[in-house]
Amino acid sequence: MPPTSSRVRSELDDPEVKDLGWRRDSTHVPSLIKGISNDDLFMMIRRFNKQVQHVRAIHPPPPHSLDLEISEDEEFSPDKLRANIERLYMTVIVGMAAFGKHIARLRSWNEPRRTAKFCGAYFIAWYFSILPALLLGTVLVLIFHPEYRERLFPPAPLAAVSATSGNLQVPRAGVVGSGDSLSGAPEAHQGEAVEQEASHFVAALGAIGAGTVMGQGGSPKRKRGEPRANENDDAGGEMETETDQGEGASDDSIAGALPDPSDFALHAKNVKDTANSNGLHDPAADVAKKSVESALWEKMRPVMRILADVADTWERLGNAIEPVPPFPKYEARLRLAGVLAPLLLAASFVPAAAVVRGTTFAVGVVFFGRPIITRVTYQVNHRYPHWRKLLELRRTLLKGVPTNAQLTLTLLRVAEMAKAPLPPPPISLPHHTAEAVDASNPALAHPPQAAEALKEHDFAFDTDSYEIEGVDPDHPQASDGDSNEAETGGTREGQGSEGSEKKKSGSKVLGLIKKTAHGGVSSILGVDHLKAKVGNEHSKRRLGAVAPPSEPASGEANTEGKADVDEEAAAKERAEAALKREGPTSFSARVHGKKGRVLLVTGAASPCLAWVPEKPLRAVLAASSGQSNIPSLGLQRRGVDSGLEGLPAEFVIGLADVVALRKVGGFGWKGRVVVGWATGREVVDGLEVVDVRGERRVFTAVRGRDELFNRLVAMGRQSWECL
Repeated sequence: MPPTSSRVRSELDDPEVKDLGWRRDSTHVPSLIKGISNDDLFMMIRRFNKQVQHVRAIHPPPPHSLDLEISEDEEFSPDKLRANIERLYMTVIVGMAAFGKHIARLRSWNEPRRTAKFCGAYFIAWYFSILPALLLGTVLVLIFHPEYRERLFPPAPLAAVSATSGNLQVPRAGVVGSGDSLSGAPEAHQGEAVEQEASHFVAALGAIGAGTVMGQGGSPKRKRGEPRANENDDAGGEMETETDQGEGASDDSIAGALPDPSDFALHAKNVKDTANSNGLHDPAADVAKKSVESALWEKMRPVMRILADVADTWERLGNAIEPVPPFPKYEARLRLAGVLAPLLLAASFVPAAAVVRGTTFAVGVVFFGRPIITRVTYQVNHRYPHWRKLLELRRTLLKGVPTNAQLTLTLLRVAEMAKAPLPPPPISLPHHTAEAVDASNPALAHPPQAAEALKEHDFAFDTDSYEIEGVDPDHPQASDGDSNEAETGGTREGQGSEGSEKKKSGSKVLGLIKKTAHGGVSSILGVDHLKAKVGNEHSKRRLGAVAPPSEPASGEANTEGKADVDEEAAAKERAEAALKREGPTSFSARVHGKKGRVLLVTGAASPCLAWVPEKPLRAVLAASSGQSNIPSLGLQRRGVDSGLEGLPAEFVIGLADVVALRKVGGFGWKGRVVVGWATGREVVDGLEVVDVRGERRVFTAVRGRDELFNRLVAMGRQSWECL
């Protein structure tokens, strides 16, 4: 860990905690974790923030095992299903596509020397009947010698290789803006393009399902918030994907006023059936609808679990072959080799005929031996009910190998032990990819200029023999000289003007709809403020959930060289600057609608999380001397002295007492989409903290919610499971 911080400290900074780039305007972030690049680290944190939403403390796992496994009583939600499908796309689908493109390159003979070596080795092994041994030996070499991976399979941008012919191709995006995405779309930070692809992949599946009226249907209107929500408690917050529909819930919230989009397909099906039956309603159709719908939703939870297990296994295999510190370098590889080596010996000496006879015999036993297999399985289940879990890959061959989420949690813990919490991933701004976006031209065919640009890309192999596909010589933008370029430019301008004229009417309608929606949202938010003043708890939780218009980042308070500046005004300026910062030890948050700050105190006798109202905190900051002041705030737990004196907090939760953390949202996913689109502002979510006494605290409008969640998960000594 780097020993120095990257910014000037404020009154709310803990002097023991290093700040390594938590400011949004930080221009340079030092190398954070040895053995992994910042780009890879930020990519993992970004995906961890989206994947992990709810955790619960459990007993420590056995030695050499990891926590943050999926709980057996995990609840289903559409948001979790969407996240798991996205994970499946980014891991398995993209990985299989990369493997298929490597095979296509070999078959194309565009790299004659490399393909000839593979061809010679294959037929020599075939002649001596050692082909399985050759394949297993190659896998062992790839596992233990990473340098041979690039020699045998030189990497190439996925979007630049055709999966059918193995030739080079101009990506659909028009440019090679990213190496690990199938579209080649531009990205400002590593992994963003494939993440956007995964999100659009899920959206496209939903659109296709809705279009064919065979996809995701509306779930039964069960009160998903009820099992964990207490109407008389702080924890009546909503999950990210749902709203609290209990009896005490407010029906005038934005989410409650919107129709459920998952019902659209079923409503369309009902309308179509009614139209086809001359307006007559068939009661039998309702029976079929309820039966099919309930059966599908009962199977959604195991389907979601299967998707998660497949993605977890793929990630574990990748982390076993390419381990990241602090995990051992060769332990998982040796375990894999221990399985493959006997197979290699067997493949070298066992005749192929014996393998065929043994395989066909096993198939016959499985096919015709069901009665015996059933009895044996029953006896084993009765005597050893958990034998299946003991045989899972994560507990045998891949024991101690992390998923990407477990790896991220480990790195977060390493950073916390070094008193240098990992900063949030950098935010992509439009100007970061402006040039690449301007150069891109998403289409099936591209002008010859795109092929010339592709040839200039720095490939890891010789591309002289490669043909380039996806080029149309008769493309309207094709140019042979300067004159044609000028004509092309004029054509583009003409097409742009024609397109803009066609869009005028649509833009006016869309603008009218957005203006109407903005007025409706503003009215509901105004009513929420009034209801919050008279004590409505649900309205209080939505206060501050819509962030104010973005303002330029405030600089560090600096009064040096300004002798005429009043000390009181300077103190207020420092206090205001401190209250605008987010992290690593102070986060803005509301409790029961009241503004305040969440403070993470690690320098006290017992580390704790405290919430201090803004008004008294502002007064203390204004009276301070401008130095780091968290230890002198004097956070005290009721009845328990934290060893500090000064300002008492509204409440304090010991980090060792936290037993559950859950990300919550005030509007639900429907309201979040509408509010964000209509107002053009960020929707700020919250966090629920549960302690050992069962007391629930809900922090709403937390600007750095994901960063606060990550610090709380990593700071304590608890072991967690995902819900």
